[in-house]
Amino acid sequence: MRAMMLAVAVLGMASGLVLAERPPQKRSDAEVVVTGTVEKIEKAEKPFGGDGVNTTYTATVKVAKVTKGEVKVGDSIKVTWFRVTKNPTRPLPGAYGQEHKIAEKDEATFWLLGGKSPYSVIYNAEGIEKVKK
Repeated sequence: MRAMMLAVAVLGMASGLVLAERPPQKRSDAEVVVTGTVEKIEKAEKPFGGDGVNTTYTATVKVAKVTKGEVKVGDSIKVTWFRVTKNPTRPLPGAYGQEHKIAEKDEATFWLLGGKSPYSVIYNAEGIEKVKK
């Protein structure tokens, strides 16, 4: 009985590892923080884990305010993030991305990594925040 309970516990821990998600990055980790208007959003899909789909989003942002980093007001920069938009039948370990609910013409603040465009949005569901009007 004890061996069976141990086996179930080990199996439970192993299955948790398979579905493990990447830990989020903090906003304070961002190298660049800007606020601007989304001019355009492009997406590219590629297979993920056989029958799943990984979508990479690239937004062109017209910068209106720079809080951190070497970007200048008036610049148009590209920012990118990804999300698994269709889970594969057999779950894979690893990062599945985030959903950022922004659209063209939205004004938002972006917490970014990277030394130049295209910048990566920090790995955090709060890496992009719409400006409240």
